[in-house]
Amino acid sequence: MRYILISFFSIVAFSQVNAQQYITDNEISSTAVVADNEMKILYFTASWCGPCRMMKPTIEAMENDPNRPATIYKMDIDQNITDEVLNVPGVPTFMFLKNGTLVGQHTGALSAADFNALVQKNAALPASKNLLEYMPVPSKYKVVAGVHPKLTKKNLDQLWHRDELLAQTANSIEENLVEKQDLLSGLSLINRAIEINRSSQNLFIKSALLDKLGDKKEALTAAKEAKALLSSRK
Repeated sequence: MRYILISFFSIVAFSQVNAQQYITDNEISSTAVVADNEMKILYFTASWCGPCRMMKPTIEAMENDPNRPATIYKMDIDQNITDEVLNVPGVPTFMFLKNGTLVGQHTGALSAADFNALVQKNAALPASKNLLEYMPVPSKYKVVAGVHPKLTKKNLDQLWHRDELLAQTANSIEENLVEKQDLLSGLSLINRAIEINRSSQNLFIKSALLDKLGDKKEALTAAKEAKALLSSRK
């Protein structure tokens, strides 16, 4: 019985180690982008992905290799939003990272030989200047399309995780458009930008949009918060 228990706990411990290779949005900073001069592979996958299942033996072989040239961190795209933030085109996708920078990327299944060759190729590369930027912040808001032909849900979805683009678009809407639906679209964008980055600039844009929509009270509240935030940082 003692040996059975030892075997059981060994299996559990091994399973937990493997399970840890699946990371979530808020774990990227402590795993895949750590600056330790070692290559990391951020592997975007999904349970329904056939090509990912085909690559499973190759991935597991590298994970279990004590001399592996890189650490693989798997991310389920159905459970996270980092793939949306980084505009990942599909699964499987492999991002090769060094010191928080992207040195290479590949989408699509590969044979074991081709995958290993690709890993070795990227492992030999130095860190790049392409710092991996991501802001996987969940949202309580939803995209609101406008009547302007460019304010479609498809177009706005591409901005949803990038606060600077959200703010720029919302500001442009406030300055150039007058239709209520367009202004409401801009308000949804700036609310999302504030979720990611609660800056005085974003709050001033929100105040201007609210004022243009006729909500003077909320516009004043946003403006007061923006001014207070600005003063606190001087």
